[in-house]
Amino acid sequence: MCSLFLLFFRLFSYSLFVWIILSWIQVSSDHPIGQIKFILDKFYGRLLEPIRERIPAIRFGMAGIDLSPIILILGVNFIQPIILRFVC
Repeated sequence: MCSLFLLFFRLFSYSLFVWIILSWIQVSSDHPIGQIKFILDKFYGRLLEPIRERIPAIRFGMAGIDLSPIILILGVNFIQPIILRFVC
């Protein structure tokens, strides 16, 4: 059971990292990578929306830095040992 939770957290972290990288590039929705990006956008968009409402992006002129993925990563890394302690 522990290995299943560790696998889940690892897949969550890796897919979040892939989503962050894909958010920097433009990919057609017809392309397979574009379809993966669309699925990850829907999934992580729902998770990041409450964080984005509370923590706005940092603006540098016309550019902005969205801190919500960093907050999500920190939150998951904080919660992971607590969940694993109860499950394992």
